[in-house]
Amino acid sequence: MLALVLGTYVCPAAAQPQPRRTVLVVHWSPEEFPINPPRDAAIREVLLAPSEAPIDYFAEYLESDRFEEPGASQALRDYIQQKYRGRQIDVVIAVTDVALQFVLQYRSDLFPSAPIVFAGFFAPAARIRTLDPGLTGAVMAKGYEETLALALRLQPSTTQVFVVARWPELRFDSLQTDLRAFESRVRINYLSQESLSDVLTAVRAAPRSSVILFIRYADDSIGSLQTNEAAHLVADAATVPVYGVADSYIGSGVIGGAVLSPGTVGKRVGEIARLILHGTRPQDIPIEEAAVVPTFDWRQLRRWGIAESALPAGSIIRFREISTWERYRAAIVVTAGVLLLQSALIASLVFERRRRRRAEINSRRNLAAMAHLDRRAAMGELATSLAHELNQPLNAILQNAGVAQMLLTANTVPPALGEMADIINDIRKDDIRASEVIRRMRGLLQKHELESHPVNLNEVAQETVAIVRPDARSREVQLELELADGVRAIMGDRVHLQQVLLNLLLNAIDAVATMPTERRRVRVCTTQSDGEVRLAVADSGMGIRADRISEIFEPFYTTKSVGSGMGMGLAIARNIVEAHAGRMAAENNSAGGATVWFSVPVPPGQQF
Repeated sequence: MLALVLGTYVCPAAAQPQPRRTVLVVHWSPEEFPINPPRDAAIREVLLAPSEAPIDYFAEYLESDRFEEPGASQALRDYIQQKYRGRQIDVVIAVTDVALQFVLQYRSDLFPSAPIVFAGFFAPAARIRTLDPGLTGAVMAKGYEETLALALRLQPSTTQVFVVARWPELRFDSLQTDLRAFESRVRINYLSQESLSDVLTAVRAAPRSSVILFIRYADDSIGSLQTNEAAHLVADAATVPVYGVADSYIGSGVIGGAVLSPGTVGKRVGEIARLILHGTRPQDIPIEEAAVVPTFDWRQLRRWGIAESALPAGSIIRFREISTWERYRAAIVVTAGVLLLQSALIASLVFERRRRRRAEINSRRNLAAMAHLDRRAAMGELATSLAHELNQPLNAILQNAGVAQMLLTANTVPPALGEMADIINDIRKDDIRASEVIRRMRGLLQKHELESHPVNLNEVAQETVAIVRPDARSREVQLELELADGVRAIMGDRVHLQQVLLNLLLNAIDAVATMPTERRRVRVCTTQSDGEVRLAVADSGMGIRADRISEIFEPFYTTKSVGSGMGMGLAIARNIVEAHAGRMAAENNSAGGATVWFSVPVPPGQQF
């Protein structure tokens, strides 16, 4: 066995030289035993801190679990006595009970005056003081009872416990005493004499209502198998949860347990040794118990479906897989904030663009409507002027025709001129008809505010048809009237309603103008139902596209060629109808063509 000088401290040149101190640590298990490196590192970290006096730190390993012969400990005694001859040992640290027994057994031969600091399982403290007055340290909790209690808390339906515990120094009676309190709750099966293969067979066959408590397993017949490796084999073979009592088992497949951290023990005994080196007497330092801490493997908790909320407060969870949110929380929050800000900015820009686009479209529509209305106003004024100018010659013609008729009546007409009276009479009738047409057109085109008077839609239909009949006749379009009898009057504006019907008639004539002569028919009909009078204009044209019927009343929508219409007629017509509290719609006819109709409510309780 080799003695290792694990650290030295060189005093600064300017500082007062201090005597070097020697600390010897005696471990029971081999140097590579899993808990030895972290525990030894914790002791060394405390004692070899830069602020401390220079220390020579040595560690020896009994390895009594490998060398059980009686002469092995005496050989180690002789080795240490020869190795440290001439060097004063200032503090001896014995790790575990076996190492403490060795130190106490050969103290007089090796370091008779050195204070002893231990980390073991001896209890109570009063009994420890009787072993040697210069003895102090920390009592390590075994964690057997705490781990089993923890297992039964997390697995409340457990009925059996399989305890894996085998090593040369095992005191089986002590182990049974520690766990006896649980025998009233569960059946405890001890696997303390079985070979490793038998242990693995037993844990594979364990009932589903069982748990396994792995304490330690060491067997000379299987060579250098470490107890951590044995824990891993047992956890792999088990079909039920496995709990362990050592910190080094966490990560080998066990769920966890109430364990004592090697680093915690090493730090505490290192602090006690430092107090002694600074002059504190061992008997003045109380012997403390190093408490166990519930520690778990996060992966095994998930494997066995154990919720973290069920764990005791203050539990340590290892091997936790850090989620993307936990790892990059700040970056995610910042990125999300930037994306939200960008999205809000983009949305506001899109909304503003659409609002501006809509405003631009509305502005163009309004400008076009105003231009159209201006043209209509100009045409109205021109038509009024033309009507005034035409009325004068028409009146003159009417007067002259009347005089000619009087002369023919007062004088004898030659037989050759017998038809002259009929011709003059036709001239007078056509003159009167032309004057009436001009009068009606003038009334339609003049600016006219919406008024409300009793109006008979049959009369409106007859008057409007009379206006458009010459145009229809020139285009070989047949105009038909189907007016219901006894149609009740509605309250409205005769001129505006004539304008609505005139627009519908002109659209219908345009719709059939390109059809064969026999299909150039437009029919105007009125019907009456409860509470309303309906007027419809039906044509025998091509009809309206089904997906566009709802759009024909929108401003600027037109099916005519460019320059033939602004698409405002039906929009204005619908506004007029809605101003009369009516409604307007269009539909395709089953035999071809389309029908556009409007209805106006009849005032309740009124009869005109």
